[in-house]
Amino acid sequence: MRNSIIASTALLALGAIAAPNGGQPWNGWGYNGNGRCMNDAQANIVANNFRDLIAAYTNSSANAVLTPNVQDYSDSVIELIDGGCPSGPEALGSATFNSRANFEAGQGSQRNIPFELLNVWHNCDTVSLRWRSTEPNQVSGSAPAVQEQVTGIVVLETTFNGWQSAQQFLINTIYSEFNSGAWLYDLEVFKPTCSGARKRSLPSFFARRK
Repeated sequence: MRNSIIASTALLALGAIAAPNGGQPWNGWGYNGNGRCMNDAQANIVANNFRDLIAAYTNSSANAVLTPNVQDYSDSVIELIDGGCPSGPEALGSATFNSRANFEAGQGSQRNIPFELLNVWHNCDTVSLRWRSTEPNQVSGSAPAVQEQVTGIVVLETTFNGWQSAQQFLINTIYSEFNSGAWLYDLEVFKPTCSGARKRSLPSFFARRK
C-alpha cells in the first residue's frame, strides 16, 4: 500500500540505510531537520499497528506501539458514547482517551472488528489512512443479516523512538472520524424509516445553508 508522496524512484531505492559512525540515516523521503523522517515501509508499519489495535487488540501490542501519554480524539466515538444525544456524558471535541492506560481500559473491553486499510499516506512523522469495516449487523430480528459497511479516516501523529528500536515510530496522537450512524443503527439507538420511495437529497439542515 504505497500511496505516500514519492520524491523519486532513485531516492526510494536507497531505503532506510543507516549512515556509518552514528550519522543520520537517509530514508528516501528526506530530513525534517533532525534526520527522523519515516519512509514508506515505516509508515505502513505504523498504519498496521493501528489496524491491529482495532482488529486484534492485546494490551501487549498497545504497550509496544503507543506512547504512555497517547491522546485519542474522535467525535464519532463520542457520538456513540452519547447515543446520538446533543448533550451526553462526553463533550464533543474532548479526548476519548488521554493516556495509554486509559486506551487499554477502553479498547480492551471492546470486541475486535474487521479493519481493512484502503490507503496510507505520510510525511516525516504523521501517517494518514483510510479504512473500511464490513460485517453483518447485529440488529435483533434482522434476517438475513445485512452487510454493514463503515468507512473512516485516521490521522496518526508519531514520536520518534530510535532507529534501533523494534518500533521506530510510536503513535502519540490519534484523530479518527467515521460513519458512526451505521453503528448507532447496529446498536438499535437509531431506527431509520427505510422506504423505497425515499429520494436522494440532503437533510434540511444542509439545504437551509444554500
